Amino acid sequence: MRIFKHIYTATLCMTMAASMSSCVNNWLDQTPADGINAETAINTSSDLANVRTGLYAAVKGNSTLVDYYGRLMWVYGDMRGEDVQYEFKSGSGRAQFYYYMNYSTADDFGSSSAVWQTPYIVIARANRVIEAAESGNLSDASEAAATISQYAAEAKVIRAMALFDLTRIYGKPYTMDQGASLGVPVVSSTIEASEKLPRNTVAECYTAIEKDLSDAINSGALMTENNENSNGFVNVWAAKALQVRVYMTKGEWDKALSVAEDIINNSPYSLWSTSEYAGAWSESNAAHAKEVLFELIIDDTTDWTDREGIAYLYADAASVPGYGDVIVTKSFATMLAEDAQDVRNDIILEPGDPKSTYAGNKVYINKLPAVNGDPRYANIPLLRLSEVYLSAAEAAFESGNSNKAATYLNAIISNRTTDASKQVSASTVTRDRIYKERRKELVGEGQRYFDVLRRGETVVRYTSSADQGWHDVLTEEARTFDRNSKKALPLIPASEINANPNMQQNPAY
Repeated sequence: MRIFKHIYTATLCMTMAASMSSCVNNWLDQTPADGINAETAINTSSDLANVRTGLYAAVKGNSTLVDYYGRLMWVYGDMRGEDVQYEFKSGSGRAQFYYYMNYSTADDFGSSSAVWQTPYIVIARANRVIEAAESGNLSDASEAAATISQYAAEAKVIRAMALFDLTRIYGKPYTMDQGASLGVPVVSSTIEASEKLPRNTVAECYTAIEKDLSDAINSGALMTENNENSNGFVNVWAAKALQVRVYMTKGEWDKALSVAEDIINNSPYSLWSTSEYAGAWSESNAAHAKEVLFELIIDDTTDWTDREGIAYLYADAASVPGYGDVIVTKSFATMLAEDAQDVRNDIILEPGDPKSTYAGNKVYINKLPAVNGDPRYANIPLLRLSEVYLSAAEAAFESGNSNKAATYLNAIISNRTTDASKQVSASTVTRDRIYKERRKELVGEGQRYFDVLRRGETVVRYTSSADQGWHDVLTEEARTFDRNSKKALPLIPASEINANPNMQQNPAY
């Protein structure tokens, strides 16, 4: 088992090329970015570009580090909900931890099950980019000012994203106590390994998150286009989409709606149509880029997660190489099938094995389709325009504007089903209908449990054998729970607690 490094050791290792061998994990196979000594090597915008490469590589992960968007962020966000489950009959075990919820101590949250180490590596790399870019010491600072400012703005968005994800995992939802409870340590600069920072409050975390996003967006340095130059990098519209997600999590409806409408009205993106939807998930499809605001690009074996990544977990082994650990629940499949004309049925696939337990049922999520027969090369979308429309609908509804809520929800509905009777009006749009469309649209994208937390919903996987569906036998606390349940939040990993006496633990189970 690989050694789990706490955040301060990780941060120190980021700044010292000579210490790479002592950091054990090899972190990411991005030698140009990892091999730069922070004291002397970032001298030009070209050097800074190498560190930028390493920043995006950290978000992506590799076959060793999959505790962020390489795999675990997706598993955490979906497996703790009721629409996706672990395929326990033949699964590899890689997606079971948050499904069974059998953990009882901080020791359970080791390097393989906690979203912790890699987000802080991401933050450390972002800090390096920002500090170098804003130091004024780069030799070509004048000639490459626009490029340097762009890299700094991108790093602030990525830093905000990592802190946001950590905060919404380990801290109570902002809407429970307005951020008074503990979040995670805010690390906004490179620090020494001897520094043992305590946890900031959730409110303090959001202050840092919002400042980074606002500074990046208002700098005017982020790209605005949707083209090959912006492909795989954060542009201003991705930054704003993340800002919408933050405002939604805080229940700040007016702010969320305002930014969402800016994206909808002014960005170069558009929704996939009913005829485009199923095929557009493939990165080679001409329509793919229309709706994807930001995705992680997988080009070759030097920047992939190999068989440990989320795409491999989603893939049905009987059809393409894959583990098939993740399937939709029977209740979700039934809900989606209520509308036979809904094109989202077409990205849930039947097993390739006719003898499968699920034969005749659509269970496998095909949002990360194989490239030339291999899912390991699939790009990983993180932000889509559909989510922005759904957020606009919800924010408008909560703000009391049913007309706008219906308009934005119908934009999704009309582009997902050819049955016009499914559309809503200002008098028929409801909170539950918005929630239902959000579940149908974002299944498998790691968002469901975070929606549960921010809205105070209850996850009901099943209540008895009569509605158990395809679920394994689960404990009572894993069958039905909400944000007040004792296991609603994970514990800070024991290794981090042991390394830092100032780190306060979440309440024990």
